Amino acid sequence: MRGQYSLTKKNLDLILERIEEISKNADIKAINDTVLEVKNKFSNNIFYLVVLGQFKRGKSTFINYILGADILPTGVVPLTSVITKVQYSTSIWAKVIHNDGMEKDIDIDELDLYCTERNNPENIKGVKEIHIGYPFDFVAEDVVIVDTPGIGSVYKHNTDIAYNYIDKADAVIFLFSVDPPISEVEKEFLSEISKSVDKIFFVLNKIDYVTEKELKEIVTYNRNIIREITGNSDIFLYPISAKLALEGKLLKDEGRLKKSGVQMLENDLRNFLLGEKEKVLLERYTKNIKRIISMCKTFFESNIRLKLIPLEQLEANIKAFEKYIEEVERAKKEISLLLRSDMKKILQNFDEKSEEYKKLLSVRVSEKVNNYYYTIRNLGRVDQKRELEKYFERVVIEEFEKLKEYIEKEAEEQYSKALSNYLSRLNTLIENIKAVVDRLFGLNIEYFKHKTGITSESKFTYRIGYEVGALEIDPVYFTYLLPKKLAGKLILNRVLKRIEIDIDRNLGRIRYDLLRRIEKSSNEFEKDMNFKLQVIYDVLKELIDKALKDYKLDKESFEKEKSHYQMLLGEINELEERLSQIGEK
Repeated sequence: MRGQYSLTKKNLDLILERIEEISKNADIKAINDTVLEVKNKFSNNIFYLVVLGQFKRGKSTFINYILGADILPTGVVPLTSVITKVQYSTSIWAKVIHNDGMEKDIDIDELDLYCTERNNPENIKGVKEIHIGYPFDFVAEDVVIVDTPGIGSVYKHNTDIAYNYIDKADAVIFLFSVDPPISEVEKEFLSEISKSVDKIFFVLNKIDYVTEKELKEIVTYNRNIIREITGNSDIFLYPISAKLALEGKLLKDEGRLKKSGVQMLENDLRNFLLGEKEKVLLERYTKNIKRIISMCKTFFESNIRLKLIPLEQLEANIKAFEKYIEEVERAKKEISLLLRSDMKKILQNFDEKSEEYKKLLSVRVSEKVNNYYYTIRNLGRVDQKRELEKYFERVVIEEFEKLKEYIEKEAEEQYSKALSNYLSRLNTLIENIKAVVDRLFGLNIEYFKHKTGITSESKFTYRIGYEVGALEIDPVYFTYLLPKKLAGKLILNRVLKRIEIDIDRNLGRIRYDLLRRIEKSSNEFEKDMNFKLQVIYDVLKELIDKALKDYKLDKESFEKEKSHYQMLLGEINELEERLSQIGEK
């Protein structure tokens, strides 16, 4: 088996080397960069087992179980946008790789200084990756387990990093949980994963949160959803509790390990990595080479087609396309204006419901503060004031968090509904551009369809209460002149009077935060729309400029240039045939 793997790998290496020579000969930067990336990925035979999923699903806890040690930071606070790679080592070590290439050895206990939002907010320390060496017995030395930032948290940069890592995965552990079942964010993420990765282990975590009956229903529901997303009817889910599994391994508690349900997943992972890892690596390598061959063919075929168009006709077609672009720009502006109009409606909806929100919050907070006061009325005046204000602030934040979650969910639904219309219009616009380019120049230009949502990156903070100024006297001290019961009532009423002010103030802050995020999301949509259209323009311009430049050559040189591309295309076709023969063996 190992001998066959080495032989196939060598044949694939030879094909990629020849493609590299051809792309360098033709001076195609995009293809040269892709070849280099693929060479680096597959030169050392490292197998990347990537753990992907939404924020707070238990990815780091699961990897800690595999390691058999509580190493990776976990908890309710999101980790930052840092990739963590864990590999086998006879000794324990950790290394931080910065964006500028600088490397720093750190103690394993210092990980949370670099990979949590608390200690490295929005990755201000510029950390690209963290590498960890650990003597775990789960997999072979050539397997690297990759922990990725969770998608769907309030930190959008985490989601971007996770999406960008999909193409680097050889196999994926897609981890989701029972609380709640698979979300819309996860569905979209899984859709992208399934397009790029063939081997996916679907792991349903936190089964200790539900009853056996509830679990059966959740498994059935999620399995059907995953079948629909992936188009694969043969879907197996591994229901586990990563928390119980880790506790069981650390405490050597067989009961917890058995209850965690992790044994089947561990056995299947081991068998896969021992028996199928090399096969998957070769399939991934072949797939990447096919992608590069496709890029080469598109480039050479496009150049040849352009050279077959008479110069006068080519110039006329260029003018026709420039005129068409004016229509595209008008359509683009219309999309932007209509989208922004719909965005204003989201804020209008919030404004219309503000009074309702105020009444609801006032009733809830007042009731809780009044009830709490009677549990502390025997305290001294200063202690009463301190405890009541602390409780008041906590209750306001708790109630606002519930409301804020509801408001954000409603805004997201409204935004997604409005955006879907404009996404459809944008993608139709791009399809029309492709059709015009094909009709005028005989070229097939690829692009990525636009997908986005309202940005989840919130900078909202609460502002509650007030501080006594340096020249002010806290009114609580005047209550010493009054009977204790009356003084307590004054303290309570003073706190209750703050309710309306603080609710109004924080609703205003929520509105501002919502406005900022809607504007940012709309700007991102427009920026991405402009970028995607500009990519099409730039690719076409580069090809046309090259064709016009070649037309300025004398006839003999022009024909020689055309023959050169035909020869290179012929070689690429031969390499494609060799690649298909390797795949059949």
